[in-house]
Amino acid sequence: MTTPKTLASAQLFLREQAARIEIDPLTNSVFALAQTLFRDLERGDAKISDLSKLADEVHLDLIEERAERFRDQHSGGKAKTAWASLTEELEALAGQGFEAFKARVEQATGGIVFTGHPTFALSRDLRTALADHVVSATKTSRTALQRQIRADSRAWNQQISLQGEHDEVQDAVEHAANAQLAYASVLISVARKAFPDDWRSLKIYVPTIACWVGYDLDGRADIHWSQSLTFRLTEKAVQLGRYAAQLEAISGSQKIGPLAKLTQRLKTAAEDTAGHAALFAADLTDPDNLVPAANALTAPSKRNVLDASEIVDVLDEVIATAEDGLAAKLMAIRAQVEALQLGTARIHLRVNAAQVRTVINRDLGLQTEDRELGRLALAELAQKARKSKPVQVNFADLFLEQSTARRQFMMCAQILKHIDAGSVIRFLIAESENPATVMGALYLARQYGVDDKLDISPLFETPEALETGGRFIERLLEEPEFLAYVKQRGYLSIQLGFSDAGRFIGQVAADMAIERIHNLIARALAAKGADVDLLIFNTHGESMGRGAWPGSFEQRFDHLLTPWTRGGARARGLQLRHEVSFQGGDGFLHFANPNLAEATMAAWCSHTLSDPEDRSEDPFYTRTDLVWDFYRSLRAWQERLFVNEDYGRLLGAFSSGLTVKAGSRPKRRAAGPVGPRSLRAISHNATLQQLSIPVNVAAGIGSSLQREMDRLVELIDASPRMTRLILLATRARVLTSLPALRSYAKVYDPGVWVAHSKLADQDKANAYRAVYYALRNTETAVSMNQIANFLSVDLGKFDRLLAQLQSAPSIEARHEGRLDLHVLHAVRQALIMKAFSIVGGLPRLSERHDASSRDLVEMVAELRIGEAVSLLREIFPHSRDQDTPLTALTEAGNESKAQASYGYDRIHKDVIAPLDEIDRALHGISLAVTHAYGAFG
Repeated sequence: MTTPKTLASAQLFLREQAARIEIDPLTNSVFALAQTLFRDLERGDAKISDLSKLADEVHLDLIEERAERFRDQHSGGKAKTAWASLTEELEALAGQGFEAFKARVEQATGGIVFTGHPTFALSRDLRTALADHVVSATKTSRTALQRQIRADSRAWNQQISLQGEHDEVQDAVEHAANAQLAYASVLISVARKAFPDDWRSLKIYVPTIACWVGYDLDGRADIHWSQSLTFRLTEKAVQLGRYAAQLEAISGSQKIGPLAKLTQRLKTAAEDTAGHAALFAADLTDPDNLVPAANALTAPSKRNVLDASEIVDVLDEVIATAEDGLAAKLMAIRAQVEALQLGTARIHLRVNAAQVRTVINRDLGLQTEDRELGRLALAELAQKARKSKPVQVNFADLFLEQSTARRQFMMCAQILKHIDAGSVIRFLIAESENPATVMGALYLARQYGVDDKLDISPLFETPEALETGGRFIERLLEEPEFLAYVKQRGYLSIQLGFSDAGRFIGQVAADMAIERIHNLIARALAAKGADVDLLIFNTHGESMGRGAWPGSFEQRFDHLLTPWTRGGARARGLQLRHEVSFQGGDGFLHFANPNLAEATMAAWCSHTLSDPEDRSEDPFYTRTDLVWDFYRSLRAWQERLFVNEDYGRLLGAFSSGLTVKAGSRPKRRAAGPVGPRSLRAISHNATLQQLSIPVNVAAGIGSSLQREMDRLVELIDASPRMTRLILLATRARVLTSLPALRSYAKVYDPGVWVAHSKLADQDKANAYRAVYYALRNTETAVSMNQIANFLSVDLGKFDRLLAQLQSAPSIEARHEGRLDLHVLHAVRQALIMKAFSIVGGLPRLSERHDASSRDLVEMVAELRIGEAVSLLREIFPHSRDQDTPLTALTEAGNESKAQASYGYDRIHKDVIAPLDEIDRALHGISLAVTHAYGAFG
């Protein structure tokens, strides 16, 4: 049979091999294709470039499918279509009368948060090409995609830095801000038409835009406080310049005194702020650099703008008397200034609860880990917070402070004092499991005089926090000091982490637990009758492994904050504010160009303005016995998987090499737990995707409530909420391939290499035996097969459940849906085997190189092929070009040196170059796989 070198021929090969399963139940079509491709490479019937081209063809197929899904989600990629739909909704709202319209459009409803987790797997050029293709699919855009797919992006991934992430997020923020203005313009246009006498009186609310890139210290120690301040000063300079440019463009040739004066003032302040940013960009660990930077920023200056209210006051003055067109434009800018203040986005600072506890334990001598949820510590901290008097800080205090938590509070104080006095800063506390930690943060906020501008927000993401979060908030609200703080702020802020929750207990169980905690906290807050809002920030990301629904925006946002939760809060008289995250490179795609940004913003505004659908009859909320039995069973199954030793080996062996560097934050925690817990949520999910087993979404359901399967089927068919949850799992099931996992186990099975050696000539046989010796004592293959067997039993039960549902893809559809991925996995496995063969055939290395041939085989086994290439280049240098300065020597020497080899050109040609080509191809395959899931991780 000829080598399957095209996608169509490879798919046909897979179908033919899969058909043999009725004869041989151990048939594995993926490994059959991998073996065929590998043998053809070894015989010379195929080249590495042939397999690279095949992988690129699949990559293009998958990315075009992703673009199509993205296009459907974003109103066909057309902003006009999205705004037209929202205009109809606003006109219907206006039909309810001015007071109803005013109440809705002036109400704070939440916003969008840009976060910077490691989801920058695709190069920026490829993401730009993808976004362009979404908006306008043409031959030109397709050619641009092909060009970027074929490009070697390994250097891109290696150079990812915090600065680069900040540059990218600021581009996304700019598009979001323009979309924010577009929404304000649409809203004001509807108001002008519907209420010609009253529209000027509106103080409209636009969705907030926030960002934690450069301010998130959870899990990283590489962000110096001066870098965060440099970012903030840079952002202020940019935003002041934008405000000035907007006012200049609007006023045009009109000479409106107050606007002209304000415009010039903003330009001057922007210039000064840019100068301050340049000073803070120096190495501020050196006091000689710190002093001039601090003195310049803190020096009294009439040129500085410290509070956005100065801008708002001028706009209000002009709006009152301006002609209608100008007034409408100024009202839109006014709304944006209120939302953004003096930065491009609001700040989200994030620390870990452990960092706050360190201050409480060390500085105050309080323990927060007693069984009563820290009751004694909580009460004492409440008393300290009540008596706390603000202390003055300067930049010397920041310079000298060693505690991360204290340093962040000091930085808040300096930002509010010297950069943006009206800014609202979110202070997120990750891994919150104890209310005393939040009270400790309030004590510190009071100590540094920032409690009136700081929203202290616990993040519930661990299994413990999801179980106790409701009581956590109840206990905090019982403290008069905390309740007074919430009243002062006007709302209670909480954050829910879909990422880690889904990693620990499975995504479906996590979604159920998060909805429950939403409602428990809403109930606790409403019971206080405090007349405050509840702000819920759902950090969910882009892929199914982080809770982002793969369908429409309406489904996605309803999945995060369900109609049941929204309706329940409304029934209790509680106003919800909803914030959602768009994470990293994949999240920024939604704002990659103006059309996508505006379509995303329009969908978000539609969500926040809409009335929740009545779900009171949904049996998910009435059959609580069955629902929560299902939840407990599913959670227990996922928790057993997470601590399974084979699962830990699966995630810790070669599989980490399948993922590319996708962010400036490390994949694993540098300290703390080992095993799967050390792997960060997105890296964990990405690894599962690369193995074709997104089991934290797809698995466990089949094993839940087996004795009540009929009742579970009835519930799924009858309940919109349960249907959506199962559809999420079903989508993951379509992308789950145990044959692919078992095929990787075959690649790492020592017995396979022994079998190959028996059929090979002497040189190849020696190489294959070298691979056998390197793999024979590893447990990788055994663990993969053990996990495959474990999953096979569960997923078989899930398949039987799906077969009984009214709407679920057939087995045939699921098999067809996996063919593209199967081709990619087979190509990857063939290339890994070829890399094994190449390094297995290396000669013995000199001891002076501090590396052996066995070491190189083991590096390939861990997919550290790039490192192996670098090491081989060091051990076997290229021949020197004869035309070098050495030719100028006058002393006679060996006349035949022109023909002599002073390097290792053959090894470069036969070993190093092919390995580098394989490394490049494997990198591209890792990127291609992400498109099937819609994101990295």
